[in-house]
Amino acid sequence: MGKPKKVPPKHPMTAERLQKGHPSFHQQTRRLYKALHWLLLISVLANTAPIAVLPGRQGIVYRHLHLCWMAVCYGWFCLASYWEFVLITLNKVSIDCYLNAMESAIYVVHSASILILTFQWRHRAPAVLDRIVKSDLERGYSINCRQSKRFLRVQLSLVLVLACSAFAIDICSQRFVVYKAILSIHSFVMPNIISSLSFIQYYVLLQGIAWRQAAVTESLQWELQHLPRPRRWEVQRLRLQHAELTRFTKLVNTAYQYSIVLLIVGCFFNFNLNLFLVYKGIDVPELADWVRWIYMVLWLAMHMGKVHGILYFNHNVQDEQRKCLALLNGVQCVGPDLLETLNHFVLQLQTNVRQHVVCGVIVLDLKYLSAVLVASANFFIFLVQYDVTYEALNLKS
Repeated sequence: MGKPKKVPPKHPMTAERLQKGHPSFHQQTRRLYKALHWLLLISVLANTAPIAVLPGRQGIVYRHLHLCWMAVCYGWFCLASYWEFVLITLNKVSIDCYLNAMESAIYVVHSASILILTFQWRHRAPAVLDRIVKSDLERGYSINCRQSKRFLRVQLSLVLVLACSAFAIDICSQRFVVYKAILSIHSFVMPNIISSLSFIQYYVLLQGIAWRQAAVTESLQWELQHLPRPRRWEVQRLRLQHAELTRFTKLVNTAYQYSIVLLIVGCFFNFNLNLFLVYKGIDVPELADWVRWIYMVLWLAMHMGKVHGILYFNHNVQDEQRKCLALLNGVQCVGPDLLETLNHFVLQLQTNVRQHVVCGVIVLDLKYLSAVLVASANFFIFLVQYDVTYEALNLKS
């Protein structure tokens, strides 16, 4: 979703008249696909988006070819994960072995959930993009390609830096043993890159919602503060637009809910494993060299960044909603008819429809980050106690 660029009307006019001079549906569609071109292409190759999202690739032949590509990639990933577990993970010490095995299993399940989501949306994804274009045209917005491309460049650049750094450090950490490096990269690095690409789509959707909510708030502010007599029907139209964006937010979070939960669980285990390895490296310096230190810091930063990204973009959407609510609460001296519409708008914004709740248990807000850190601290204490007990039992035996 590209950032909407509002064209403010100079005179009161209806939504239909506002659309005059705006691009047609096909022009707006081309503009959207132009803004998302590289993301869609990379996502199709990484199996995080159906091939039908690419223009001219909706045929059954392309669909079957992409299904075969998905099956081959996932089969190779499962095979690499199995041999990595047999040849590398089982040779580690007890606690490292358990945590690595659990992390690898979570990656296998998470990758499968991404493929299932891609398969389920093979028909609906193009329809969603068309619906976004139609909604923007109805509101009188046009896609800001430059701003959208800048946002995507930042996100894709972060993934590229992660991939290059992880490849180089993983090869060094495996002492340049080719088969170990290949298995480790396919088992641990590639799933994180693929999930990062999958969540760039999620970030784009949420950021697009936040941009559109900001545009609705801007239009509402213009209506209430710059017109001598605010139009009730216009405020009602903006209220319905905001309600539509709220429903779309809930749809996005519902579609990604299992992937979000698996990502948070996987990040939780990997974060605590690397935090524990940092503790071991400080406690026993001879167990860690500079390569392992860089490797641990990279993975700690990557997993913290993933969880923070999910919560941050959800927070942006909630923040725009709070700004709109603050604007409505500051309105005074209006007629009874308009006051009734404004009260309905305020009630709509204050009603919690759980659009930022996934699987009925996780509230996607920055406050959740503190809960994750508290749980991580408790789990880290458990790992330290387990390690001390394990060493004590080995000494006795």
